Amino acid sequence: ELAAPEWAAAVIEQSVQRSLRRLRTDRLDVLLLHSCDLDVLKNGEALGAIVRAKQAGKTRFIGYSGDNEAAAYAARQAEIDVIEMSVSVCDQRNLDVVLPVAQSRGLGVLAKRPIANAAWKPAREQHGIYADYAQPYRERLKKMGLSFPNWPDIALRFTLSHPGIHTAVVGTTNPRNLEQNLQAVEQGPLPANVLQGIRAAYRDAARHAGAAWLGLT
Repeated sequence: ELAAPEWAAAVIEQSVQRSLRRLRTDRLDVLLLHSCDLDVLKNGEALGAIVRAKQAGKTRFIGYSGDNEAAAYAARQAEIDVIEMSVSVCDQRNLDVVLPVAQSRGLGVLAKRPIANAAWKPAREQHGIYADYAQPYRERLKKMGLSFPNWPDIALRFTLSHPGIHTAVVGTTNPRNLEQNLQAVEQGPLPANVLQGIRAAYRDAARHAGAAWLGLT
C-alpha cells in the first residue's frame, strides 16, 4: 500500500533538502511529520523517510506533530524523539492520552497552541483567520464557566505546569507580549488547587457536551 502522495518518501526527502538550503545549514535540529493521520503513520513510508534523514545526519531529532490517538501511536514508536501536541486550558485530551506515553519514553514534548488562541478574547478583537481559528476554543471556554482576570498568564502557566512538557510554542509579533510571557513563566507552575480546578472544569464541560473534546490539530 502506497502512502498518500504528500507523504511519499520522495516528497519528504525533497522537503528536507529544501529546508537545509533555505536555512543554510547541513543539519536540522528537529524534523517533524506535521499532522499526518494515523493511517499514514502506520503505513511507515513517511516515518521511514525521516528516520533515514536522521541516519544521514541531516537532523538531530525526529518526531511527530499532531494530536489524539495518532500522537499516542507516534509516541510509542522507538524511532521517535519528539512529540508536538496541542495542550491548553481548552485542549486537555492529550494530557491524558499522549503525555503519559511520551513521559514513559523520555520524549521531548512541545506544546502547541498553549494559550488556546486567546479564546477569552471576544471574536471582534481577533482578526483574519484567527477569529475562526479560536472559535472552537472560545465555545469550550464558555462551557467551562471559568473566569480569571489575568488569562494570558494563567493559560501559559497551566500548559507548563504539567511535568513532561518542555516547551510552549507561542507566536507573537509584539515584543511586549513576549516579555509578558516570560514574566508569566518565571512565576512557575500554577497552585495545585487552581490547576485541579481547571482540569475539573474541562472534564465536567466535556461530559455535559455529550462527546469527547478531541485535541485540535
